[in-house]
Amino acid sequence: MSYIGKTPAIGGFNMLDGLTASATASYSLTLDSTAFVPESANHLIVSLNGVIQKAGSSFTVSGSTLTFSSALTSSDSIDFVLALGSVLDIGTPSDA
Repeated sequence: MSYIGKTPAIGGFNMLDGLTASATASYSLTLDSTAFVPESANHLIVSLNGVIQKAGSSFTVSGSTLTFSSALTSSDSIDFVLALGSVLDIGTPSDA
């Protein structure tokens, strides 16, 4: 199907609730005050002190817990956490 203008973007792109840095490495991810569980760390863009962090080495995710590779301080700033959609489960394709 053709469109006039830009093709609509589909997917679940969500800016997660703000996090306040403290003397810990682990933070709970929430969306609208509800626990948010991303598919993997690779589905997140995390900005810490104005620098985009590398998933897997700078931070990891287990369930709804985001864990930085080292503890932060109250002077650090977690600018944002952006979730880049979810894996689409299309089920089992039919033969037709």
